[in-house]
Amino acid sequence: MKKIIFVLATLLIGINSAFAISPAYKGYGELYSGYAIPSGDYYDGGFTYGVSTSHGVTLIDGLFVGLGVDAALAYYTEGYANRYGEKDSDYSGLFAVYAEGRYNILRSKRISPFVGLRLGGGFNGYDEVGSFYFSPAVGCTFNLTKRFGLDASIGYSLFTGSGQDEGSYYNDYAGNINCITFRVGIHF
Repeated sequence: MKKIIFVLATLLIGINSAFAISPAYKGYGELYSGYAIPSGDYYDGGFTYGVSTSHGVTLIDGLFVGLGVDAALAYYTEGYANRYGEKDSDYSGLFAVYAEGRYNILRSKRISPFVGLRLGGGFNGYDEVGSFYFSPAVGCTFNLTKRFGLDASIGYSLFTGSGQDEGSYYNDYAGNINCITFRVGIHF
């Protein structure tokens, strides 16, 4: 009986020390640009520009969890020309508050690939309604010091919208806005 208790106690201590959680603050700031693709047949793609920041903790070595804010401007053109043969342009302000999880794969190296996911809610300025926000990304971290470095990633962002306007003649407009983005930023 003493051997069983000793083995169980040793296992619990080993598991506890292997997964020891020591939270430490970490922050990210990013600028990004990319291609915006509104849903619906009435619009062609365009460009998007934005800024995001997230702040949280590293729970275990390499795993970051936190909360953040994303603000973007998507600029695109109408798919059909007007009676003068011109295509009108349109834009949408996009805003989201999200929870983020990010995992650095090679934590102790100067250059480390990472994967990340952002989920949240926000505001789709074209629809002027709340929206769901989904944004996965893959990238690389360049650690300059122990606490500071640069990040570069390629990501996808989805801002949902209603996709229809009951009072509209066309009953089809931007709705969901899909963005393929290239992000650069810092971590501290």
